[in-house]
Amino acid sequence: MRTGIVYMVATVLCIFVTSCFTGVESTKKITMPDTGEIAAQSPEDRFIESYFVQQGCDTWRIGKPFYYTDEKLSFVFRPEKPTFPDSISLKGKIFTYAGSIEESPFGGDDKVVLLFDCEGHKFRYETGKTREEIGRLKYTPLIPPFIDIDDLNMARSLLKDRVLYIKTPMWYNEKSEAIEGRKLIPVRVVDIRPGNNVLPVEVWFEDDKGNQAGVFMSLLSSSRSQYITFDRLFSFENPRLQYKEIQDDAWEQITLGKVKTGMTKAECKLSLGNPNEVKKIPTYSGLREQWIYNSGAYLFFVDDLLADYRL
Repeated sequence: MRTGIVYMVATVLCIFVTSCFTGVESTKKITMPDTGEIAAQSPEDRFIESYFVQQGCDTWRIGKPFYYTDEKLSFVFRPEKPTFPDSISLKGKIFTYAGSIEESPFGGDDKVVLLFDCEGHKFRYETGKTREEIGRLKYTPLIPPFIDIDDLNMARSLLKDRVLYIKTPMWYNEKSEAIEGRKLIPVRVVDIRPGNNVLPVEVWFEDDKGNQAGVFMSLLSSSRSQYITFDRLFSFENPRLQYKEIQDDAWEQITLGKVKTGMTKAECKLSLGNPNEVKKIPTYSGLREQWIYNSGAYLFFVDDLLADYRL
């Protein structure tokens, strides 16, 4: 797995603590406009729910593979041999599901224990649940270092070489370092790769200028997840078609996550997202409006047009 994950994860978590003015949230409203009504499920969300259905671990086949993202063994696992060497790096290795057994260590109901193999080493995961509970709840264990390879392969078969429209300028290079990208532009999916503990999937793509980069996401639908999901990152349809009234020069600024004087409030909101604070400032010539972002950026509007700003 490539380096720089810690930096990437910190950046991802920041998105949900603050409203970053160049973040994913700034373009989420393109397919779900704020009309005062409950928005219909997006085609992108329906796509995920159609192909990535939540299933319990009782449906796993023997040999089901998982990509492991951590260097060390997670505390949720218990190795069959207590002398399992701590010096072994597990990052990038494949764990396979080896079945399950039932145990009642305290004389109560039998609880299911999941078994895994990795290069000759055997591991146990204690679910703490009965088989009836696992079936009824469609229970799947939360094992952060695990990435479901079946899901990766499915996403790759559905998305590779497909042209999508990216909705965030927060891109990452081969070293998982954040780079400046563009949004609301067409990109071709080059590959689907393992991600990390927080966001298990990396979509690697090429833009219309030949630049390659990636974004990280979860394969859950946004209705079931607070993480960055497919529908928050990509659109199947060209968003430019929804904004034919916007001039090309203003649209170019929007794709770069920037603004220029003379842009309308709607154009600035498309570019930077919703402000964290709005102030009305009386002046001799009328009312001036200030938009303030948590990033430190601010915009000043006069007669609903951008008159001054700092990014």
